[in-house]
Amino acid sequence: MRFAAAIAILLAASAPSALAAQEAPASTVAATPDLSGLWVVSNRSSRGNLDENLKELKPAEFLTPAGLEATARLRPALDPSAQCLPAIPRHIPGPYPIEIVQRPGRIAMLFEWDTVFRVIYSDGRGHPDPEEDQRYMGHAVGHWEGETLVVDTANFNGKTWLEGSGIPMSTQAHLVERYTLEDDGKSLHVVIRIEDPVYLSRPVYRNYFFNLRNDWEIKEYLCAEGNRDNVFQQREGQPGALELDDVIEAE
Repeated sequence: MRFAAAIAILLAASAPSALAAQEAPASTVAATPDLSGLWVVSNRSSRGNLDENLKELKPAEFLTPAGLEATARLRPALDPSAQCLPAIPRHIPGPYPIEIVQRPGRIAMLFEWDTVFRVIYSDGRGHPDPEEDQRYMGHAVGHWEGETLVVDTANFNGKTWLEGSGIPMSTQAHLVERYTLEDDGKSLHVVIRIEDPVYLSRPVYRNYFFNLRNDWEIKEYLCAEGNRDNVFQQREGQPGALELDDVIEAE
């Protein structure tokens, strides 16, 4: 749990914006739901890309010509996630636990997958200049709408995939995530709206549920950027199998 402890210290840092949030009236702070805890994705979650009614879409219904072309030349061995590069929204429904640590002014999501984290700033700040600050997981700012945390994520670097089917994410990708506690705080419902004018012809949605498992803890997941020997794709003659061009010879 050293990883979680380190992030907790980060969240308590005395940045002016964080201090301002800490000085908010007690009634405001008390009314804010606490999402803190260790969450595991539930089998109630939907899979695939959905419309606004959370019904599954076929690729031709939501991909632009560029998106269709990218998926047609899919090579799973070159999946950025297989090379240990983090991505949002892919890390959210991964099969590994996520610990949320909530503090006034910011919320951290600690992912067991790849042992990475993201910070959602809820102190009123906006996104930095997208030309100067681009990230694999994007830059996230949040606010509360009633009991729902609404997260706006932008500033992507264009180097990740939306999913394993090979749909890329451009630097113009934009996500709106909504987090709501259900079942007396034992479940977390997450709905994500995804826009990308380069690869998506319309917004698509994701619909996930998570179960609270505070009897679990995050384990170490060791991964190093640049891994090329993805054992799950080493099936000779199968789509995505490693080829000579994928292997970096030792000097």
